[in-house]
Amino acid sequence: MQTELIEDVLYDQAQMLGGSRLGDDELIRLAREEFEGQPFCIVRNWMLIDLMLSGKQENEIRKQGLQPSVLFANHAVFDSEERIARGNGFITGYQKDFHGCFFASQDKLYILAGRGARKHPSLPAVTKLRELFPVS
Repeated sequence: MQTELIEDVLYDQAQMLGGSRLGDDELIRLAREEFEGQPFCIVRNWMLIDLMLSGKQENEIRKQGLQPSVLFANHAVFDSEERIARGNGFITGYQKDFHGCFFASQDKLYILAGRGARKHPSLPAVTKLRELFPVS
């Protein structure tokens, strides 16, 4: 059951999305200039995950000014705080804002590079995924 939940999140059909088309070095340079003093992380091979929650669970998240979505990044390119090693995968906290190729959690801005996807899995599936990947 655990394997099936994770396979559904990682390999089932998804809506394809596009992030920034810039190269890694150029993204790092521009982000350092634009977001000086603000923590940011550039990611590739990413997926926006809109959690399917009960009304009560969703209301609790929204009361905090957040959305019931998280970012799963399979490949960190650059982390301004150096907490996430290059090439590592992780899951963020809930979404504070999302616009174009920028996903913001409460603590950090994530710049989405290259192609990505969007899915709507269940909370148990995401919980199992969080057991495999650290939460950023």
